[in-house]
Amino acid sequence: MSSGTYFHRPRPGGLAGAILDKQASKFNEEEAKNLLEWIKGLINEDIDTTGSRSNFLEVLKDGTVLCKLCNAIKPGTIKKIMKPMSNFNCMENINQFMTAARGFGVIDEETFQSVDLFEGRDLFSVTVTLQSLARKVEKALNIPPPKQIAKDKI
Repeated sequence: MSSGTYFHRPRPGGLAGAILDKQASKFNEEEAKNLLEWIKGLINEDIDTTGSRSNFLEVLKDGTVLCKLCNAIKPGTIKKIMKPMSNFNCMENINQFMTAARGFGVIDEETFQSVDLFEGRDLFSVTVTLQSLARKVEKALNIPPPKQIAKDKI
């Protein structure tokens, strides 16, 4: 991850910087594209499904699409989606998504921290959470999962 992609804080050096680089290297654009296409199909809205790191962050950052995803999976899961007018509202949407994902059976070890998404720190962990959610709802509700990438491209 270059210093230009770490948004709200200076890029840390040393071990913290190395950890960020390792997390960034795990992000897979094809997987991100497949997840965004899966979300688009479920929420029935025209979102940009380009798998680039910047687009993945842009589409999901305010939590609105994630809340709509939960309501598409099970209507009424999230009662009030906050308008993304402030950082607080965006973080609240992300937190509501995380609570709903846990409610669908996603275990804590497969969930991301809100700042991982909001600040673009660890988008790989966001993909892990979405893949886990997809597996849970496929088993419980027969919702088809996102297209999977070939093992040799991981």
